[in-house]
Amino acid sequence: MKDDDFIKAIRENIKQVGSEVKLSEISEIKQPDINRIKNCKVPINNITIGTLRKLFPDMQIDFFGTGEQRGCIGQVTKILNRLTEQERNEIMLAIVASYPHVVKKKFT
Repeated sequence: MKDDDFIKAIRENIKQVGSEVKLSEISEIKQPDINRIKNCKVPINNITIGTLRKLFPDMQIDFFGTGEQRGCIGQVTKILNRLTEQERNEIMLAIVASYPHVVKKKFT
């Protein structure tokens, strides 16, 4: 992970939840600390794994560089990779039709 990638991710996280204050409430990390992280006032190497887990609870670490995803996302990804483009498109259309509110929230 590059420092720029992390800063982009923390800023996107803040954007998704609405504010630094809201992220602070969700993650139980003090808002001034979130602000310092976002504004590169804290070296990325000094951020603990515990803090990362609080900021990104869905984060997965690929310890051995295998690129394998674990859990539900990994299983779905493996299935989707075996399908044709047409089949993937049909599945995406079914998801959008079934869960428009989730798709809208995720992509707007």
